[in-house]
Amino acid sequence: MGLRSSLGLDWLDLVVHFGITAMVAFVASRAATGGERGVPIAAVFAASLAILAWRRSRARRSLPPLTTGEVQAERLLQLEDRVAELEAQQMRMQELEERVEFAERLLSQHRETGRLTERRDA
Repeated sequence: MGLRSSLGLDWLDLVVHFGITAMVAFVASRAATGGERGVPIAAVFAASLAILAWRRSRARRSLPPLTTGEVQAERLLQLEDRVAELEAQQMRMQELEERVEFAERLLSQHRETGRLTERRDA
């Protein structure tokens, strides 16, 4: 399973996101004064994670749904129905072939009977 199918984002999206987060955290650490330098950095990372979660949920909505057991079971039922339909069509085809063979035999018998009567009349 690829990164895009599990997270909804590409590697490039994640690299850009974390790069921007690192730059904003660096700027926030330089702007902070005194002993509270960790608070702005923590706020930046918390905001970054919230934005990442929001982007991930939007990206996941645009992806096709993952195949679950229910979806696979439904697909299996559809395939079984198609196989049953094909088997029924194959049986019908065999019946039609038998009918054609029977009709050909009757036609050939009719022709033979016609030839025999012509020979007797001659």
